[in-house]
Amino acid sequence: MNNSLVVNLYPSPSGETDERLAVSTASVSFTGAWTATKTKYVLVDIQGADVMVTFDGSTPTSSNGHLFKQLTAPFFWHRDTARLAKFIRAASTDAAVQATPFNV
Repeated sequence: MNNSLVVNLYPSPSGETDERLAVSTASVSFTGAWTATKTKYVLVDIQGADVMVTFDGSTPTSSNGHLFKQLTAPFFWHRDTARLAKFIRAASTDAAVQATPFNV
């Protein structure tokens, strides 16, 4: 029998304010105003168009960063990952990124 470490997350909204970014030709980031005591994770949703994202402090471009597609299922990032993320549109259409803070 194999050993398993299973962690079930049942996150709930932390009560802190959502943040929405308008993503265009200039790099944008979340303000990261979520407090460490309330918010552990951030639910991120890409809307309207694809975006490029970096987490290493560099500016995303069409050839630098990770491609995040619009209309994929929303995903959870750790609060610190969301704070590091920088976004720019991947093509000629502007996008939006919605973030909702959660705790466990």
